[in-house]
Parts: sequence; structure tokens; C-alpha cells
Amino acid sequence: MLTIHRQTLVIRALLVPFDDPRLGPMLQEYMREWSAILPMRPEADGRFVYPHAYRFVDDDHEPLLFDDGAKIVGFALARRVDDAWQVQEFFVLPAERRRRVGQAAFAALVSRRPGPWTLTVREENPAALAFWSRVFAEPPVTELGADGVSRRRFWLRA
Repeated sequence: MLTIHRQTLVIRALLVPFDDPRLGPMLQEYMREWSAILPMRPEADGRFVYPHAYRFVDDDHEPLLFDDGAKIVGFALARRVDDAWQVQEFFVLPAERRRRVGQAAFAALVSRRPGPWTLTVREENPAALAFWSRVFAEPPVTELGADGVSRRRFWLRA
């Protein structure tokens, strides 16, 4: 729950199966946004294929939808890595941005699984870097991934 200018914004993080019909359209919109930044192409039918879907069938991977009580406003894909949870993907519908929905959604996500959380952001995504820099108190650390891509790692330590 986040209170902004005397209005209370309540976002719930709902654990769902990866094949939940509400998640697919959100994931498509997310990947469509990414295709403007990275060289991603849709399939012949115009849909994008999420390359890591097979991972979200075990207990260490959680697909979640963000709900504001009236509608779905976004999603996250998270996974457990050692003693921390890692945000793999995080998306808030463009119409819901700039109202602190993203901050409230992350707070809802963390409240489901108290403890340390981490995520990485690619340098090619300055809007995400700016957003997460406002969310996390600790500054990010730059790291080079196994794929050779530079990312900034953010930590929320327990």
C-alpha cells in the first residue's frame, strides 16, 4: 500500500500459472516495447515468443500479475537465486505509469517474499534505470553478464 497525496494506492501481486490467459497479452506488450530497444522480431503471426517460458514451471520461478482492485496493471516474473529473489521481468502498463503504480507493484512483490531482492537493468533502457534508481536506496553496481552485456545490478537487502 502506498499513500500519495492523501490517496491510497493498493496494488496486489497475484501469483498465477505462466499460462494464465491474463499474462500473455501483458507479456506481448512488454516484448513489443523491448523490440524498440533490442533486435527482437515477432513470429510470422505477429506474436513474440518469450524465450524463458519453460523456466516458469518450478517452485523457484514465479509469474505474478499486478492488480489495482479493478484491473490488471502489470506483471513480474521472479525467480529464487540462492538466498535472494531476482526480478527477471517487470512491466507496468504505459497508461498506469507516472502514478507510482510501479513503486507500489514492487512493494507488493517484495511483501510476498520478504528478504533480499535483486534485479539488473540493461544500459540500453534509460527509463528503467531512472525508475529503479528512484525505487532502490542503494546505488547499482555495474556488471558484465555471461552474454557480454553490461547491466546495472540493484539490491534490496534484508
